Amino acid sequence: MKQFFKFMFASFVGTLLTLLLLLFILVGTISALVSMADSEQVKLKPQTILVAKFDKPILDRSPKNPFENFDFANFKPVQMLGLDDILKNIEKAEADPNIEGIYLDLSEIRAGMATVQEIRQKLIQFKASGKFIYAYSEAYSQGSY
Repeated sequence: MKQFFKFMFASFVGTLLTLLLLLFILVGTISALVSMADSEQVKLKPQTILVAKFDKPILDRSPKNPFENFDFANFKPVQMLGLDDILKNIEKAEADPNIEGIYLDLSEIRAGMATVQEIRQKLIQFKASGKFIYAYSEAYSQGSY
């Protein structure tokens, strides 16, 4: 009888661990699919203005791991801004004939001075192409100025 309970308990633990592993794989697969589904191509119309709102912390590089920036409570990916993506998008806007200019919302910019300086240099290059830049803030901090 002792042998029976030993094997039954081992089977129960094995089944429980297998179910937990399958649940983890299922959540990972669904989160990867959700993060891929949100990255759709946007078709720009002529005379479009690029709106850049810096309301989230700006990282040096955008996280490439889909699990790193996934909010499991809301079951949606959290968009994290990376300096590399910001600079790349300003370059794309400079080359795109449909984009007339950039509107910057600097009310809540959360970045270091080196990051802000990099963005500033890229915006100077953008403005040299003949396109306009408008900036807005409820209160300008040293970084947003």
